[in-house]
Amino acid sequence: MPPRTLPSTPRSPLHASPCWCTLLLLLPTAAFAQSAPETLDRVQVSGHRIPLTQFPGAATVIDGETLRDGQRQLSLAEALQAVPGVIAMERYNYAQDLQLQSRGFGARSTFGVRGLSLVTDGIPASALDGQGQASGFALSMLDRIEVLRGPLALQYGNAAGGAILGESVLGDDNRLRAQGWLGSDASHRLLLRGDGARGDWRARGGISRFDTDGHRPHSAARRDEAHGIVQWTPGTRHRLQLVVDALDQPDTDDPLGLTPAQWRLTPEGTDPVAISFDTRKRIEQRQAGLRWGWDYAQGRELQLALWHTRREVEQFLAIPVAVQRPPSHAGGVIDLGRRSTGLSLSHRSSGAHGAWAAGIDLGTLHEDRRGFENFIGSQLGVRGRLRRDESNRVRTSEAWLSGETHWGDHWSGLAAVRRGRLRFTSSDHYIAPGNGDDSGRLEYGETALSAGVARRFGKGEVFASLGRGYETPTVTELAYRPDGAGGLNTALGPAHFNSGEIGARWRGAGYQASVALYRIDGRDEITQVMSSGGRSSYANAARTRRDGLEASLSGEPHPNLGYAFSANLIDARFRQGWQTTVVRNGIATVRQVAAGNRIPGIPRVQGFARLDLHRADRSLALSLETTGNAAIPVDDDNSAAAPGNVRHALALRWQHPDASGWHAFARIDNLLDKRYVGSVIVNESNGRSFEPAPGRSFTIGLGWQGGE
Repeated sequence: MPPRTLPSTPRSPLHASPCWCTLLLLLPTAAFAQSAPETLDRVQVSGHRIPLTQFPGAATVIDGETLRDGQRQLSLAEALQAVPGVIAMERYNYAQDLQLQSRGFGARSTFGVRGLSLVTDGIPASALDGQGQASGFALSMLDRIEVLRGPLALQYGNAAGGAILGESVLGDDNRLRAQGWLGSDASHRLLLRGDGARGDWRARGGISRFDTDGHRPHSAARRDEAHGIVQWTPGTRHRLQLVVDALDQPDTDDPLGLTPAQWRLTPEGTDPVAISFDTRKRIEQRQAGLRWGWDYAQGRELQLALWHTRREVEQFLAIPVAVQRPPSHAGGVIDLGRRSTGLSLSHRSSGAHGAWAAGIDLGTLHEDRRGFENFIGSQLGVRGRLRRDESNRVRTSEAWLSGETHWGDHWSGLAAVRRGRLRFTSSDHYIAPGNGDDSGRLEYGETALSAGVARRFGKGEVFASLGRGYETPTVTELAYRPDGAGGLNTALGPAHFNSGEIGARWRGAGYQASVALYRIDGRDEITQVMSSGGRSSYANAARTRRDGLEASLSGEPHPNLGYAFSANLIDARFRQGWQTTVVRNGIATVRQVAAGNRIPGIPRVQGFARLDLHRADRSLALSLETTGNAAIPVDDDNSAAAPGNVRHALALRWQHPDASGWHAFARIDNLLDKRYVGSVIVNESNGRSFEPAPGRSFTIGLGWQGGE
């Protein structure tokens, strides 16, 4: 029997687990019962553009211990499950990366991360056009991740959902770390990491390999990664840091999605077209970045950052041979090469009553995009004739200014403005009978504004912020027109958003909590209108609205007990009806979307809960985790939805009391072997919108670390 669909009335996923509801009521009561309440720690966001002492907006900081404690360290979803406002949906398809949503932004992405600015060690993990790759976050190497949401995160530019900032903090220790784990579906990962320090030099390096057969037929993958960071600090005024990263994913199988009927019949099956066309992807990426900081005077600093990224992608799609017959079709194989170079120059100044920062960001992206037929004669899944050959170039120039100020001991404010200009140029090198010159150019000039204020009181604070942000189309979103014609999708324009939030947070003896209420009004939101065989086309919707509530609670009411809860409620809808013309298999269809429909890909309710039982020295710990979400609509018409679900995980961790020597962990995910959909593909024209999650799975790991 297939899982039942959640009722139309929104219900928390924790509803299915009454014990969690009881704990949610009892644990904070126990925390408040502690004797002397502590004063709230200042919400310091080190990755922000100015050295903030108090952030008047929604922000979450995850430390390195949380990133790695009892985790596989394979996916950013592991670290973000407990972050309010963020929904990390695993595709369990390593050809497409995971799907990240922040306040409903990013749900439309069929691969990679959209709607969020990603930065690791000061180097963008998002391309200049806004398309990001979560695989750039090496969880085994980072020491903290900061998740910024709401209007104040709009100052990071071309993203409406916020920013995720990863940072490595190099210390004075000399350590060697090794870890390996084995799991279900012949999955395993090996990691070796070393940290060193001598004099003015600090360094960290690591390599890892991950292999899996996948939980579905035709879903095997291998991922090789290497990361290095070297820091030179001569004296107290200069800092020079070099970061290098490498990623290789050769021949990663793509099992595609399933239709609802296929999923109910064979929840871990694979559509036959994925086998016949041997759908797969090859990824190779190299990145290097250099950061220099100069504290040239008291409270004043100059920073310069340079970076370069090269990314190569080859993808074989499941596009039928007959569909590729028209001379304007781009074929069923994508061969993509990207080279990005960027420069950032900024100045920071701080004083007794506040701080300000200003800077410029410049960058260029060169893309060579070619398309080939995915057949030769009757043989499928091979590179055939050339059908597309173009060079695309993106040039960006942005200037920004942000400032923080304080009024007395209780009030603080933050404001920022960013002006960006993006120029897209496409040169068509494939001109043939029936396929003319599709060269073209586009230019966007956009401004983001944000301001917030916070008021401290006792053991907490309240905050409010407003902002105006934007998202311009990515090169991939511009690559294909809904009407089936060749060339850039020049009708696709930028989206604009007005955002506001109010919130509060508290911290006392043994607990911390936060809550935020927000509204986001969108105009011309970029929406995926068709996805077929791995290729997507986009259009601008009319007006949208997101009303949401996010909350979190965590603490340790007892030396042997810890807990963490987070919940997201969001109502995301099209406020105004709109229509577009979509051409598929030569047939034009006018798609009309009614006002009031839910924006697809976004669950109304999502929640996370964890209960930890551990020794006082944390040498042994047992955790029970529960994650759940409501039904997820898969298309603009809301004609179908992936059923809601609640699943559980059990984790056991052991380590030496002084954190050196051996450590081990074991996990059972999807403890009750529930059948559920990991994520959805929005507006999949063949109906293959469900990306199924695995059943009960096991992982056991062993590690060692030693040194000074």
